[in-house]
Amino acid sequence: MVKTGANVVNIITTLAQLVPPEMTQSAFTWLQQQHFSDKFIDLVKKVHLPEGSDPLERIGYQCDAVEEIIETQSAELSEDAPIGQWRGELDKIRRGLDLIDKDPQKDRKKIKALRHRADSLFNSAFSAAVK
Repeated sequence: MVKTGANVVNIITTLAQLVPPEMTQSAFTWLQQQHFSDKFIDLVKKVHLPEGSDPLERIGYQCDAVEEIIETQSAELSEDAPIGQWRGELDKIRRGLDLIDKDPQKDRKKIKALRHRADSLFNSAFSAAVK
């Protein structure tokens, strides 16, 4: 089922870029059926905002979504789920966001690297939470 969860995330991302938002409703319905919280679903919607949205904001939403998974799904996660590692990575990403946000010139390479880390973290936590 982990592969199914990753496929749903890919579908949501693709649909958000290619079709009107109402077409993605079935993917969000699937998330509800998997017992994800409304807050998590709202954050996933924000992560997949239309092109041109602030990448730093998107990274923040991904971090919030991972925190929501940890808070609401930790009892259902397998015993070997790397929750401690996720929290450590969340702290590092948030510190990176703060540093980039304070820098008057936003370094695209640093943002891209941070976005890659946030994507990997989100995918790891989401895959572990999918039943």
